[in-house]
Amino acid sequence: MHRLETNNRVIGFSQYIKKSFAFIGSLKSVNFILLVMISQFSLAQQGGPSPVKVATVELVKMSPVRKIPATVQAKVVATIKAESKGVVNALLDVGSFVKKGETIAELTDTQSELRSQELQDAVKSSKARYEFLKAEKSRLMDLVAKNLISKTELEQNQSDFLSAKSELAQSQSRLNQYKDQITKLTVIAPYDGYILQQFTQVGALLNLGDSIVEFMQADNLDVTVFIPLKYKAQIKNQAQWKIQTIQGHQYDAVISKFTPAAVGQSHTVEVHLDLTSVNLWSGEPVDVIVPTQTPREVLAVPRDALVIRRNGIYVYTVVDSKAIKVDVKTGMASGDMIEVTGDLKVGQTIIIRGNERIRPGSDVNVIN
Repeated sequence: MHRLETNNRVIGFSQYIKKSFAFIGSLKSVNFILLVMISQFSLAQQGGPSPVKVATVELVKMSPVRKIPATVQAKVVATIKAESKGVVNALLDVGSFVKKGETIAELTDTQSELRSQELQDAVKSSKARYEFLKAEKSRLMDLVAKNLISKTELEQNQSDFLSAKSELAQSQSRLNQYKDQITKLTVIAPYDGYILQQFTQVGALLNLGDSIVEFMQADNLDVTVFIPLKYKAQIKNQAQWKIQTIQGHQYDAVISKFTPAAVGQSHTVEVHLDLTSVNLWSGEPVDVIVPTQTPREVLAVPRDALVIRRNGIYVYTVVDSKAIKVDVKTGMASGDMIEVTGDLKVGQTIIIRGNERIRPGSDVNVIN
């Protein structure tokens, strides 16, 4: 027993020694990595090229803009009404999405079976009389041909036959109309959309024309905005503007229609824009970015190219792998691009990443 404990202690000590050497080895690896990093930093301090990302100066059409508050709205919101009398048996909840042709509500008419049977019996009766007079007509024509009866009886038969034919058509029409009315007990969606509001509840009795739900067509939105009259020169059908959400996201929008008249004391023009995105909701507030002048071509760079300091704004161009400082003044902006004026030309390479840590004349290494 004593020998066994001794052996275990020897094994445990040997494992401890192995772990200790492994730990020391790892410390050596860490030290090696630190030495490499320090040496690279020293090289950079001694004038090594700084890694940078670049873009080019572009010629872009821009115009001054103004943000005007607006609201996203559904183009089509309809009140679905009952087309037949009945008791509400089923009704979808508010917020439900319904595809075209699917059921919104179901009504039940307690008298429908009795009325349908009554009209079917009327059709059978009219048809039986029609068939009898049709057969009688053939028999009477044979008797008249043999001079066994007068033509007066045949003429009376023809009159009765035409009357029976008309009665049969009317009976069949009344039955078809009632069948169509029965189908209207099932209220279906006229297009893909959402239920915004209920005007009734399950168990309620509805008459013809009573409101059931308010229904909004899906993916059919526009933006309604009121533009000051002084910007009327920019209001043109199919002109492309942008809208911006409260989260800062921008989407393209196209003018679909407008009222060519200034209304109200503010003298504004009502403008509607079609959206190219379905990521917005009806009723969502947005800003319409309205151009206030005709667009013109300007030199523009990405916003990230600007280095802003107290003594001014500048960018760095790259010439022969060196950073060249160019003072600029900024102007209009559109998306990620901003107008600049200075000693720049279209197509010049400018630094957009790494420009905060370099100095004029520094060596740079352009990376993708």
